[in-house]
Amino acid sequence: MRIKIKTTIPMPEIPSEIDLDSGSLRDLFAKAFGKTHFAKDIIDPVTGDIVWDGIVDVNLNGMPFDSLALGLDTELCDGDTVTLSLVMLGGG
Repeated sequence: MRIKIKTTIPMPEIPSEIDLDSGSLRDLFAKAFGKTHFAKDIIDPVTGDIVWDGIVDVNLNGMPFDSLALGLDTELCDGDTVTLSLVMLGGG
C-alpha cells in the first residue's frame, strides 16, 4: 500500500510517499524517520511513541492522530495521507 506524507515544514529526508505491505502510523514513522539523523528526536526508541508531540501536529486523513481510537497503532490503508504540521509558538 502507498501512504502519502505531506509536510508544512522543510524535511528533505522525508519522502512524499512510502510503500508498506501493511502497518500502523507507528510503523510508518519508524520507516520514514528510522534512518534520518534526527530519528531519536522524533521517536522514543523504547516506547515507539512520538516525542515531539506538542511541537508538530500529526494528522491522518485530516484527523489528529491522538483523537483516533488507537492513536499511533491505527492501521493504515492504501491511499491514506499523513500530514505533519509545525505548531507555531509565540510569546515575547
